[in-house]
Amino acid sequence: MNHQDLSQEESSKLLEEKDRKLQETEKELDYLKSIVEHTEDAIAGIDLDGTILTWNPAAEDIYGYTASEAVGNSVTMLIPPYNTDEISLILAWIKSGERVTHYETLRRRKDGSLVSVSLSVSPIKDNTGQIVGASSIARDITDDKKMELQLEKSEEKFRAVFNNANDAIFLHPVGNDGKPGKFTEVNDVACQRLGYSREELLEMSPEDIETDHGKKIFIYMKIIQSEGTSTFESIQLTRSGLHIPVEINSHIFNLRGEKMVLSIARDITRRKETEAQIRKSLKEKELLLKEIHHRVKNNLNVISSLLNLQSKYIKDKAALAVFQESQRRARSMALIHKMLYQSIDLKCINFGDYIKTLTMELFRTYSTHDQIQLDLEVGDVLLDINTAVPLGLIVNELVSNSLKHGFPDNQEGNITVTFKKIDEMYYFSVCDNGVGFPEDLDFKKTNSLGMRLVNTLVDQIDGTIELKRENGTCFNIKFTEEEFSDLSL
Repeated sequence: MNHQDLSQEESSKLLEEKDRKLQETEKELDYLKSIVEHTEDAIAGIDLDGTILTWNPAAEDIYGYTASEAVGNSVTMLIPPYNTDEISLILAWIKSGERVTHYETLRRRKDGSLVSVSLSVSPIKDNTGQIVGASSIARDITDDKKMELQLEKSEEKFRAVFNNANDAIFLHPVGNDGKPGKFTEVNDVACQRLGYSREELLEMSPEDIETDHGKKIFIYMKIIQSEGTSTFESIQLTRSGLHIPVEINSHIFNLRGEKMVLSIARDITRRKETEAQIRKSLKEKELLLKEIHHRVKNNLNVISSLLNLQSKYIKDKAALAVFQESQRRARSMALIHKMLYQSIDLKCINFGDYIKTLTMELFRTYSTHDQIQLDLEVGDVLLDINTAVPLGLIVNELVSNSLKHGFPDNQEGNITVTFKKIDEMYYFSVCDNGVGFPEDLDFKKTNSLGMRLVNTLVDQIDGTIELKRENGTCFNIKFTEEEFSDLSL
């Protein structure tokens, strides 16, 4: 192969390489052209005088001008009248080699309406590096601006509610150690109540406004983090040193990946003052009520003593028995008032203890009946005074009746007293294994004062009573206790 043939071969290869690169360049240009034509951003090329040189389809959609209407005209056609200096400033930046990036501004459409755009302008250079024009890319951000405006209005409403709330509101993060960080937001009420400016409070944390230096806060921070919410009382310290009792309701949530605690602190000064007044008034009423129970007890004991003195002058056995029964009834009521006077709860007594005390006293009264055994099956059951007084008289009548009539001629036997509560029902019974209640006698129609009194008192507590005559006598009473109002006060 000669030199001439080699030169032709090399020349052919060079031409092929040149064609290949030209095709690649055309492909790249087609690709870039496709991007420009199909992007949603308005792309325009302008010279350094502001004349529009190129105009893509998105520019037609955004501005309303076709390419034939825009190309060759000044870009000032897109500038609102009040902002004509803007393009001169942008072109000055471009000529100096600067770029304009994400510049938000307004542009005028063909129909005269305005569109919000985010503008980026870059210089275009020729092969020698000289700046010959500019490439302008504009993105329609009208919807974003509307959303931004809505957010601003929403934030404004939130801020109005936030600052006009009746309670102080605090927002602070949770540190990695679980301790509260500095406040990131506080409302106007918090500033006014504590006497600090907003800027000062934002440099403080919850422990800075607590009288115990936040010791209680640390305890409740653990509760908030484990349960998500907590309500507790605390004392906040104002700038002037004033102590303000507050009820704080806090809950934890995630804000942009950070744990935050929102706390609402309500001033409970008036509530505390009212509670103190109520406690004082209640204490006074308790003292008064104790004194009343004490005096009623004393008066009943005086009546019992008078009856006892009077009975010494009575020779008739029937009349004497009546006096003695009345004396025991007075003493049974006096015992209730004695127990109420000694009780912490001035409205209820432990009726199980009352039964034990009363029955033992009745057994001492009938001292000739030492051969009779007493079995008590009573628990710690609380009764309202409105129920305890009539039931106490019933206990007195039924136990006394068994002691007087159940075991004649010094007969031996047992008396069993039962009192219990199952669910909301109370069960009371007095049973003996004595001679039994007469078969021919209706206990609800007897002329006996004691039995008539028992039936009346059972009706008074809305109870029921039944008599069983197997193996002696057994009176069973059951009732429910109403929710009485505090008549004793």
